[in-house]
This record gives sequence, structure tokens and C-alpha cells, in this order.
Amino acid sequence: MVSIINATRRDRCVGAQSRSATVTAAMTLPLSPLTAMASAVTLGIADFTGGFAGRRSSAPSVALAVESVGLVAVPLAFVLLPNGWDAQAALQAFAGGAVGGLGLVAFYRAMSLNLIGVVAPITGFIAAALPVAVGLIGGDHLALWQIGGVGVGLAALVLINGPSRDAAGNARMGVTLALFAGVAFGLFFILFHAASHAGVTAFVSGRFGSAAAAVGTALVTRTALVVRRSVLRLIAIGGVFDGTGVVLYLYATHSGLLSVTALLTSFYPAFTVLCARLFTHERMTPLQSLGAALAVVAIAMIAIP
Repeated sequence: MVSIINATRRDRCVGAQSRSATVTAAMTLPLSPLTAMASAVTLGIADFTGGFAGRRSSAPSVALAVESVGLVAVPLAFVLLPNGWDAQAALQAFAGGAVGGLGLVAFYRAMSLNLIGVVAPITGFIAAALPVAVGLIGGDHLALWQIGGVGVGLAALVLINGPSRDAAGNARMGVTLALFAGVAFGLFFILFHAASHAGVTAFVSGRFGSAAAAVGTALVTRTALVVRRSVLRLIAIGGVFDGTGVVLYLYATHSGLLSVTALLTSFYPAFTVLCARLFTHERMTPLQSLGAALAVVAIAMIAIP
């Protein structure tokens, strides 16, 4: 009789845990893609302001300042993210932050060439495609439209690398830097997804990793680490949006799938290009405009699960 009662209690406990897990999943699943899109908006704005600041100050100095200011998002991280400590996750986040920091320096340098509308979509496409490749290696399968998105993205790269109103050397340099930044951001998404369960620890560790990468780049290239006063307002805006965007991505990827959250967050180039159109009236050749539009379309295609 006692064993029957204990079995019944265990069944009730398991049932309660199952219902709790179901409720939690039901609550987080809709929030994860929405939060990832909110991350795309904030990171897109941050990339525009940081890239614009990079035209007046060195890329490493801007990256270091943006990463430092981004720590103002720590209170938001405490509200949204787990607070546990995990040494391995901290190292993963530090590595992700360092790689992402190098990508950020390259991204700001590329955008300083007056090619914001070209650089942002290339970077976003590569950053979106890399998590898909990792998923494929892990056994995921691409849908037909996602395969088409990869093809559209490759076509976009060809068009964007075509003739420009700027010097051809600038265009080639911008594309090369954008490709490097895209790979770096893709690795950032993957490593931060792996470390997302550490929450606040991952966020802070990642900021230190990015700052270390910016300092290291400045030392190697012998560029100044002190930003000019004329860009302080831009850096303040960019830092707040960047820190907020990373917290939102950690929240989204902790409760969602890498193949969805990383790709949706990679919509950020659309908002960077929109800011460039609205505030700097940046102009491209018709072919480059078509390439930029196709890159955004490619991101959308491969983001659909």
C-alpha cells in the first residue's frame, strides 16, 4: 500500500514537472524570436553609430569605448538572464567576445570607407550563414528556401563587389573586412549560444574579451586608444544599444535554438542600412543597391525555419 502511495506521489511530481516545463516552453518560445528581432534592431543602430564614429576616430578606440559603455546594460542582464557562475561558460564567452571584438574593429574600419550600405549586408549574411553551417555539421537539414537563400547571398556578394562610385581599392578593402567581420560575428553567435546558460557572467566576460581584442589590435597596429571628443555622443548611443542588443541575444538564445535566434539577430544590417539612408544619405550604384537588397533577402530566406 505504501509503495502504491509513493508511486502515485512520484507520478504526480513528474506530471507537475512536465506541466511546468510545458508552460515554460510555451512562454519562452514566442518570446525568443521576438527578443532576437529586438536584438537585431538595437545592434543595427549600434553598428551604424559605431561605424559613423569610426570615420572620425580609430576603429580600436571606438570598439573599446563601445564595449565599455555597453556595461550599462548589466542591470538589464540581471533582470533577464541567469546569474550562475560557470568557468567554462565564462571562457567561452570571453573567447566569443574576443573574436567578436576583432570583428567589430574590422567592421568599423570597413564602414569608415563610406560603404555602410555595402558592408553591413555582407557581414550580416556571413554571420547568418555560419550558424547554419554549424547546424548542418551537427545534423540539421536545410529547407529548399534556405538553400536558395545561400545562393541569393552569393549572388549578392558578386553584385556588391562590382563597380563603385568610390575607388575600386576601397570597395575591395571594404568587402574583405566585411567578410572577416561576418565570420567573427558568426563565431560570436555560436560561442555566446554555448555560454548563454551563464547569463550575466557570459555578458560581462564577453565585454572583457571584446575590450581585450580592441586593446590588442591597437597595440599591434599602433593606433590611438583614446577617442576624439567629437564622437563621444555617438559612442554613448552605440554603447547603450550594443550592450542592450547583446543582453537581448543572450536571453533569446538561452531560451531558443541557435539556428533561429542567431539568424533572426542577423537581420541587424537592415536597420544599419536604414540608418545610413536616413542620416547620411549614403548612395550606391544600382548594382550595389540590388546586391545589398539581395543580401537582406538572403538573410530572411535562411532565417525561416
